[in-house]
Amino acid sequence: SMLTGESLPVEKKNGDEVVGATINKLGTFRFKATRVGRETALAQIIGIVEEAQGSKAPIQRFADVVSGYFVPVVVGLAILTFLAWYFVLDAGN
Repeated sequence: SMLTGESLPVEKKNGDEVVGATINKLGTFRFKATRVGRETALAQIIGIVEEAQGSKAPIQRFADVVSGYFVPVVVGLAILTFLAWYFVLDAGN
């Protein structure tokens, strides 16, 4: 099933709950929609995923701050090293 992850079909009896994307292999049946729209399991999963994508974990914020300083420092050191080798140590000759 799309939501439960069952790899093989599961038989349902009268009164059992079925979810959206259930495959009916035996004929017809009646069902009653108990949840629709934003109340469905799929809508709740989508909401949780959107919320998770829209927020950052505290460690991610910390990593962003550290990289904001680390990257410019490393690039600056690389430029200084190049200039020292090229001009001071005369590596250009």
